[in-house]
Amino acid sequence: MNVRIRFFYRWMHSAHGHPPILREARNINDLPFGESHPFYVLSGALSDFLENRHGDLDEAMHAVEKVDDGALDSFETGGEGFTHHITRSRVRFEHSVFGECPEWPIWCCTLAQYKAALEGYRRFLDMPKSLDSELIIELPDGVPVNCQ
Repeated sequence: MNVRIRFFYRWMHSAHGHPPILREARNINDLPFGESHPFYVLSGALSDFLENRHGDLDEAMHAVEKVDDGALDSFETGGEGFTHHITRSRVRFEHSVFGECPEWPIWCCTLAQYKAALEGYRRFLDMPKSLDSELIIELPDGVPVNCQ
């Protein structure tokens, strides 16, 4: 299936003095209108690397390279949204607050899909913070092994 993620900024009014531009990551794909796709979890999980403020995105990308090369067996990272359990066979997402529940089931993607999403997100963060900035990436095909 053709899965793409669109990174963009949207205008958001803030009554608390925060900047009025908010970054977004959304799944766009070839599914008919109204159908959802589980890759929304991957889009949501990228928000755990809030603008790479403390280098957490760069650190995760470095660890993913080590897992991909076999220098590390696994790596775990995450934030307020999801815990990312990373191995060569899959990247597993579990909600950081609720764990596994009907609203947030355990979900996995391949390491290659996760790596492509991180790299795309990193490129997007280097773009100007403007409503005109947009980046669309296509994720590689694949099915994760041993999700649970």
